[in-house]
Amino acid sequence: MMAVKIEGIGELSRAFAAVAADMKGTAARRIAVAGGSVLRKESQIVAQGLGLRKSGALLKNIVIKRERNAPAGTEQYNLGVRHGRDLGNGKKVIKYLAVSKTGRVVTRRQNDPFYWSFLEFTTKRRTGTPFIAKALENKSSEAIAAMEAQALKEVERASK
Repeated sequence: MMAVKIEGIGELSRAFAAVAADMKGTAARRIAVAGGSVLRKESQIVAQGLGLRKSGALLKNIVIKRERNAPAGTEQYNLGVRHGRDLGNGKKVIKYLAVSKTGRVVTRRQNDPFYWSFLEFTTKRRTGTPFIAKALENKSSEAIAAMEAQALKEVERASK
């Protein structure tokens, strides 16, 4: 059996106690965003590498979004593609009328990557070209490291 002596645990626990009050708010959000932004950048790179840049709408709309209905005491962010009604996000979206294949007049949104789920997930007719899942495989350890670095910054900020 091997004995290990760890020093400074008391100081670390006091620093975490100081951060604990703020962890529910901004500190937890900053930590989650640090990891999410690493994955967002990687998914844009993977999507471009797969040749998914036809109009650029898909790459521009890969975002991380804060889940407002997350369980109490947690911060949850979703990595995905903004599309459809959520495309605007407070910005003006240019809508136009178009004629569909069936002859119906439908409303379309400019630069709307509605097709992203067809590419990410497998459909009956074709296999998917997952760019978000591939980014998670490629950069999961870097995302965790970014979250860890941000957590240390938050502890330092709270201990000052």
